[in-house]
Amino acid sequence: MELNFKKVSHDYYEPLQFTPFSCETMRENIVPDSCGDIARIVDTTGLVCLTSCELTGDGRFCASGSVEASVLYIPEKEEGTRALHFQIPFQCYGEGQGPADCEFLDIRGELHSIDTRVLNPRKVLTRASLTLYPSGCRHAAVSVCTEMAEDGEESVQLLREKRETRVVAGVREKEFTFTEELPLSPGRGGAEEILSTRLDVRGTDSKLIGNKLVVKGLISAAILYRESGGRLALLQQDLPFSQILEGGGFDEDCESEAAYRLLSAECRIGGESGPDDAYVVTMTLLLKARVTVWRGEEVSFIADLYSTAAPVSCQMMELELSEDAQKSTRRQNVRELLETGVPVKAVLDTEIGCGAVQASGSEVRIAAWARCLYMDENDVLGSVRREFTVSCPTEAADAAGCQGEAACHGDVITNIMPEGIELRFPLDCTLSASSRRRYLCVSGGETDEEEPDKEAMPSLILRKLSPEETLWSVAKQYRTTRKGILEVNELAEESQIPHDRLLLIPRTR
Repeated sequence: MELNFKKVSHDYYEPLQFTPFSCETMRENIVPDSCGDIARIVDTTGLVCLTSCELTGDGRFCASGSVEASVLYIPEKEEGTRALHFQIPFQCYGEGQGPADCEFLDIRGELHSIDTRVLNPRKVLTRASLTLYPSGCRHAAVSVCTEMAEDGEESVQLLREKRETRVVAGVREKEFTFTEELPLSPGRGGAEEILSTRLDVRGTDSKLIGNKLVVKGLISAAILYRESGGRLALLQQDLPFSQILEGGGFDEDCESEAAYRLLSAECRIGGESGPDDAYVVTMTLLLKARVTVWRGEEVSFIADLYSTAAPVSCQMMELELSEDAQKSTRRQNVRELLETGVPVKAVLDTEIGCGAVQASGSEVRIAAWARCLYMDENDVLGSVRREFTVSCPTEAADAAGCQGEAACHGDVITNIMPEGIELRFPLDCTLSASSRRRYLCVSGGETDEEEPDKEAMPSLILRKLSPEETLWSVAKQYRTTRKGILEVNELAEESQIPHDRLLLIPRTR
């Protein structure tokens, strides 16, 4: 006879882990007629603006956008530093990593390196290397048996289990424009040319209030410009922002996490009230906010069953859950020496970048790089870049499915040394870890219709519980109940059973 069960459906999204992929893009660019011939390339910087990401028909990742490049150079027969600004478009593919059922796809772009070489005094070739980090979710709908139906067999014994899991309830996205007018110091010369712009956009807070998602973040901007007198100056400022997204359909006890992607960036001299004001720089960014909403969920299921009246055959299914979700941040102080080969007079700008984070044993290894723009003792502008690996001890790295991101959000201290430039800075490594565990649960079953021969069973059973046995396994073996064994042995709980004691196993009639 087929057993009837009550079932509960769980509908959610589970995050997917993908392998990062890389690509290289390049562009030849002509020096404008208004600019002098190039005598020497000093430095090249860039911003990744990733405008589109999708899964192709054959399941590959596709990311497209542009690198906003700034090439600093020394012109011939002119004094001072100039800059070329141009876009390097890219379209990158990650081979065969995207399942067709991936939803809420997002790809984060990171500039690994960028450099420029002179083809002739009027033409340059700029090459950029990018690393792309895809992420997404997969819809999951699971129906599990939790109880016997009302007309179920009273003789059927159920082994119930409960597990806590953390799942993605949904994702919300919004594009928005951020514009800010940044005043320059009135005690210095006004800006004559923007040479380069660096940006770091990160979230600081995300809350669900009523049916709205309120997110806050911080834009760290560093703008290098040439003053009217020819000197180079650096404007650095942290700019807070906030946005409101639609949060309907989520419970207020849900947690949320926001990430931001740069779509476009523009930095120009002048403001709204004074377009030619050399003491104001206007920055306009187009950003995309992506808020992932998480909820805790309790999953109850029947792990095993049997009948005291008749043999039972069960159909089982596998249930995979994400458990023990942990998130931790570890700060590692770093010291690196960038050898310049020439004596340094002053450091004008410093940039720290972080790449892949790999967990191994009890530590994580962070791929990082540092770049310095400096003036040597002869007032010649130069730059130096160095790649290195930072090791950071952590306990969370032992967990399966560990993912990490690292960034430098603290102050960078520079010291001029005989060999070059010493940098001291903190790296914040954030690790997210969870365990994927599989459980067998009952999905169906039926009892034999033939009445068992209970007279063939012994009338009295005395035995001990071995260390690997449970009260459930013994009760199932003799088709009795756990409650009956405890009552006849005058015990209140299973934990009170000593393994050296003989237990009376009652027969169920």
